[in-house]
Amino acid sequence: MNVMALCLFLLVPGVHFWVDALSMVLFGTAIGVLLCFLGGLMAVDIAPRNASGAALGIVGIASYIGAGIQDIMSGILIGGHKSIVDGKEIYNFSYINIFWIGAALLSVFFALLVWNVKSKD
Repeated sequence: MNVMALCLFLLVPGVHFWVDALSMVLFGTAIGVLLCFLGGLMAVDIAPRNASGAALGIVGIASYIGAGIQDIMSGILIGGHKSIVDGKEIYNFSYINIFWIGAALLSVFFALLVWNVKSKD
């Protein structure tokens, strides 16, 4: 759902209020599900019961680190692909679109990597 929302928002040409609104609703829902699933359910599944709080904290910290890295990379990719035409800054967002969609695809892949991991109590 996250990948679909990003593709809908980033790849549909033109300005379409309802398409943008739908994609943002889907994106927000998908991020909420990802955080709940990765942060809560997987932490409880992967770690022993007495360490599930620590596992949840590590997942949360990793999420913040990932968000920070994504912000830095977004700035680098946006700033690095701008040009000045007739005194106006023109931005090429194609590289950042690939980065954002690729990051969403990686989140699906990483979640699938731990799909069947079981705790050893």
